[in-house]
Amino acid sequence: MNSSEIPLFPLNTVLFPGMPLHLHIFEQRYKEMVQKCLDEKLEFGILLLHETQLCQVGCTARITQILRQFENGNMDILTEGRRRFRVLDVLNRESYLEAAVEYFDDDSEDIPSDLLKKVLDAYQKMIRLQTRGVGAVRGIFDPVHFSFIIASTIDLVLRERQSLLELTSTTARMRKLDTALLETMGKLDKQEKMKRLAEMNGHGKPDPEESESANGE
Repeated sequence: MNSSEIPLFPLNTVLFPGMPLHLHIFEQRYKEMVQKCLDEKLEFGILLLHETQLCQVGCTARITQILRQFENGNMDILTEGRRRFRVLDVLNRESYLEAAVEYFDDDSEDIPSDLLKKVLDAYQKMIRLQTRGVGAVRGIFDPVHFSFIIASTIDLVLRERQSLLELTSTTARMRKLDTALLETMGKLDKQEKMKRLAEMNGHGKPDPEESESANGE
């Protein structure tokens, strides 16, 4: 069994493998935790703390950069998601939580090529809507990593993000993301239409006040 003991950092967020996460460290116990991870080149586990419930599946974070250190010992750090894990046992040996964890990956499976194409096309369309035609997705060959890219950038509630993190079927994650992308694009289309109507004063004509201002009045 691929297991280990790691420090834990409960947060109101979900981290996905390969994705960046900026953290501001200000509590003394987490300053100690981060310093230990820096000294010993360790990863620490990010677990979703939602309301009062601590989830049992999370993702380890590797510290990639210290962005800023403050005189009081606080620091801003940049991390990157690495490995998903399940908590086997919570340990109370330090000022911060630790846990014995079991690492896991997605199951090996053949992902339908039409599903991959559909999700990729939908994601690229979403990017175009968000950036007004600027930007695209290129060079994505790993469906698992691609699914985490989408899951980290699309507008989802925390419980939905957590559900995507816990899935071990890439196909099942892609199907959920396909549905979420359709909903997101529907919202973006609606926002774009409302914005165009507002720019045209809702009647297909420029706002008369703006026309007067343009004429120097």
